[in-house]
Order: sequence, then structure tokens, then C-alpha cells
Amino acid sequence: MINRIVVGSDGSEQAQQAAAFAADLARQTGAEVVLVHVVGQFPPAIASTGGYMMYVPQQIIDESRDELERRVQTEFSAPLVQAGVRWRAEIRDGWAPRVIAEVAGEVDAQLIVVGTRGLHALGEMFLGSTSHALTHHAKVPLIVVPAVNAHRAHGHKLATAAV
Repeated sequence: MINRIVVGSDGSEQAQQAAAFAADLARQTGAEVVLVHVVGQFPPAIASTGGYMMYVPQQIIDESRDELERRVQTEFSAPLVQAGVRWRAEIRDGWAPRVIAEVAGEVDAQLIVVGTRGLHALGEMFLGSTSHALTHHAKVPLIVVPAVNAHRAHGHKLATAAV
């Protein structure tokens, strides 16, 4: 039985589609959804030609984090709120595939749901693919929700979750 679903979200259209898919599945199963947003590592300080180090004041970092938390709780979670399912959010730092898999283990999730940008092999090589990397790191089943626009271009329809 599915009691908890982890859904990875970066706020993109594809992530919103994955959240909607997870919400539909959660509504059908009564599962809780844990929305996970992963913040990539902040770039290391880099010396410029004049020998100066880039510095970002802590206040700017804190304000950015507060704004991100607001967006996760309002925008990124909108499909979950609209579906009326139980949900909570986790914002973590790190490498998205590893963090999403770790959170799934911590919350005892039975399923992970993520979206995909539908990159071709070359694009995936340069930009990376969270969904592809999760196939190697996830210890629970993984659903990769295809990008709706990619399917419309090829004449396919996105199926809704059915249990």
C-alpha cells in the first residue's frame, strides 16, 4: 500500500506536472505527499582579477531563503493544495537525486515521483538529469512523469494516475 509519496520539485512546469500526478495518486490512495525542493550548492568564493573575493551578505542569503520557502509553500505546492491531499514540504541543500532519495528513506516513502524535461542524450550529458540519476539512487519505485508539451508535439496524451 502507498502511504507516503515523495515528489521532487524545482518549481518548473514539469515539476508542477509531477506534483499534480502525485496529488492525483495521493487522493486515490489516501497517501501523504512530501514535496522536496533541493537547493544546489552555493558556488565557492572566486577571486576576481583584482584579487577581490565575491561576497554575498548573510542578509541577502537569508532573504533569498525566506522567499524560496514562501514559493515552495504557495507556488510549488499549488497542485497539492488544489487536490486537497495531506502534504508537507522539505527544503534541503545538496545534489537533488541523492537528497530526494535520502528524504524518501527518512520518511519511509513507498514511491518517488519526479518530472522530466525530456532532454536528448547530449542535453542530459551537459545539463544532467535528476530523473535519470534517481534510477540509480532510489531504493523505492520511481515514476517519471513525462513533459506534457513533449507528448503533445508527438501526438501523445499524458495519462492520469490510476490505482
